[in-house]
Amino acid sequence: MRILLVNNFYQQNSGENLGVRGELAQLVANGHSVETFFAHNNTIKSPLDKFRAFLSTAYNPVVRDDLIRVMERFKPDIMHVHNFFPLLSPSVFDASHAAGVPSVFTLANFRILCPTACLFHDGRICERSLHQSSWWTVPKRTYKNSYFGTLALAHMVETHKRRGTWRHKVDRFLVPTRFAKAKFVEAGLPAERIVVRPHGLPQSVAAVAEGPRAGALFVGRLTEEKGIVPLVALWRDLGVPLTIVGDGPLRPMLQAMAGPDVRFLGYVDAERKFAEMRRAAFLVVPTVWNEMFGMTVIEAYASGLPVLASRLGGPAETVLDGVTGFLFDHSNPQDVVDTIRRAAATPEALCEMGRAARALYERDYTPEANYANLMRVYQDVLGGQAVSAHVVGC
Repeated sequence: MRILLVNNFYQQNSGENLGVRGELAQLVANGHSVETFFAHNNTIKSPLDKFRAFLSTAYNPVVRDDLIRVMERFKPDIMHVHNFFPLLSPSVFDASHAAGVPSVFTLANFRILCPTACLFHDGRICERSLHQSSWWTVPKRTYKNSYFGTLALAHMVETHKRRGTWRHKVDRFLVPTRFAKAKFVEAGLPAERIVVRPHGLPQSVAAVAEGPRAGALFVGRLTEEKGIVPLVALWRDLGVPLTIVGDGPLRPMLQAMAGPDVRFLGYVDAERKFAEMRRAAFLVVPTVWNEMFGMTVIEAYASGLPVLASRLGGPAETVLDGVTGFLFDHSNPQDVVDTIRRAAATPEALCEMGRAARALYERDYTPEANYANLMRVYQDVLGGQAVSAHVVGC
């Protein structure tokens, strides 16, 4: 199969960036002919670069024309877009439409619906843009506290809502959970073209070594929507060791408020992260927003680590309550505390949950399962079949 892979890489080495590179390597390893059309945000350096990105966020005709020429030369069977923001723009779908090439679009966040990208604002879930115009975000500067950055995004959202780009120019949308699909359908995207395809890890993770486990673990950026602030505040009286892996703007405040049972490792590489996952007794995912998926949950499963998570968004779907971990009500501090104490007091149950988590990873989230799921989507698109109720790999 001839596949055109399109992506705009973020400056930070995010999970999305790693996922795209892993998928590229997997496609090539399986004998497909792959052409890449990539842009990198690390090219945005000067004020002039930022101004050009501002102008092209909603629509980049240069990218459209360049991509049409690539398609004329490469003649792909399918185009798969992971991210177009901000340098490529939704013009990539006009290019595939003009060239007669079917398109697949992986939705990793809610940015095509709202400039917040995560439907979270001012410390709480905000789904206003699902049903109304997203212009409200501009005076509130919801994107990086930038008026002009938010303006560019709101213009993009409203332009393509008005043009019907998502209804008419994309053949399949890929989302990682049924929860995410429901939100996009609520916002008006065609349900029959949205396929639930869970994320998988881009590389196999070795089987878990048996050994003693102890303490709790948090892995993620130290930002408000991750729920790390209330978690650290609650941890003072728990008497359970907590290791925090990750960095972010809230780290100084968190370190100042943390009790003696909390240690901060900052950013670590993948090898160290998985080593911590193999040592911990359970992972805590205290998210306070409707996270689409939560890749750390799958990384924990691969490490045989049970997960305690908020009953919100993607984690509420991927964590099987009482089987691979426990769910709690993030808005009820006592429920959070009780769930953590319950887990810490039942190490035998945690071991059983860890084995169930690893089994679920091996069934649904390995690179092989991820690749097989993707091929089913590609074949479906090329065959023109409807997938209105289809869930891949679940």
